[in-house]
Amino acid sequence: MDILAAMKTARYFALLFSLLVPPALANATADAPLTVIQNGSQLSVEGWLETRATREIAWSVLTDYEHFPEFVPGIRANRVLESQRRVKTIAQSGEIVAGLFRLLYDGTLRVEESPGEGLTILFLSGPFKDVSGEWRMPRAEKKLPLRLVYRMNMDMMKTPFPPPLAPSIAEQQVRTWVEVFAHEMDKRMDNRMERRKAN
Repeated sequence: MDILAAMKTARYFALLFSLLVPPALANATADAPLTVIQNGSQLSVEGWLETRATREIAWSVLTDYEHFPEFVPGIRANRVLESQRRVKTIAQSGEIVAGLFRLLYDGTLRVEESPGEGLTILFLSGPFKDVSGEWRMPRAEKKLPLRLVYRMNMDMMKTPFPPPLAPSIAEQQVRTWVEVFAHEMDKRMDNRMERRKAN
């Protein structure tokens, strides 16, 4: 590939990314570091942030399933259908918007809880069937800040995303989810501290 062709390719992908990720979202989530691993059609995206929240508050946010629509962009409804000890079956509907790409979806997912440590998620039905995710709160020597980690795994050929765009859409989603969950944890931590001061 000559230099001119390489420059055209770079401009194409820069334009594609600008259409895919709205500037406000890109700026709002730029602080979440990402690790992306692609092996053929298999894609794994992991992001993390630190939160001021205690492990108890962080866990209460991760498992506040019914209230996800109040603070997670794109989730319209999240309803627990069945609960068996540490396993939940959840019906979820929502919308994914990435630039010109828009997808309404409905599906069910299974959530397996490891209290105080994290969750594993697997879509059982809908357009994201077999897409999996994992929330982790790794133990550290210091109690705070708490690190919040989310990883998404998918086969790009089985999702409704156009394969060339799937990595960028997955990165946008992981960044957004890590950022909004960390923000909600910080907010609830601040609210608790304010209540304690008031008392």
